[in-house]
Amino acid sequence: MEFSYLGLSHLETVLEIERESNPFPWTEINFRDCLDKGYYSLAFEEGDILIGFAIMAISSEESHLLNIGIKESRRGEGLGEKLLKKMILAAEVMGSKKIILEVRVSNNVAYSLYEKLGFEEIGIRKNYYRLPKGREDAFVMSKSLKKDILSHFFFSKS
Repeated sequence: MEFSYLGLSHLETVLEIERESNPFPWTEINFRDCLDKGYYSLAFEEGDILIGFAIMAISSEESHLLNIGIKESRRGEGLGEKLLKKMILAAEVMGSKKIILEVRVSNNVAYSLYEKLGFEEIGIRKNYYRLPKGREDAFVMSKSLKKDILSHFFFSKS
């Protein structure tokens, strides 16, 4: 398994994964906008098969995990954790101080993963996600990032 940058050639499979994951999935336009804006977007591939993706807006103060998904047939294998750890590392290396994200209040699996990797619940966004009937709240979660991560890459400790 390997990571690469998400590109337009991945969109068809990304949209399939997104439809498997959300009752009101992002559209192709949403994904194209993220790629056009230069958001940090990773493809998680096994051979030439896309099995997951993640998109994050990164800044020095705060990064925002916008979307993450794993192919339905591959869930439960720890791949989401692997992908999320890669995104956390990217935000750290690029100098971000923290990551925030939203997660459906009903998504216990994702919530548990975020909690396992050090995210803490900091609030609720009311009626954030659309549902077939009505809307669903989202937990807002945050993780502080290592402040000296760059020193591990560029400076030796003598």
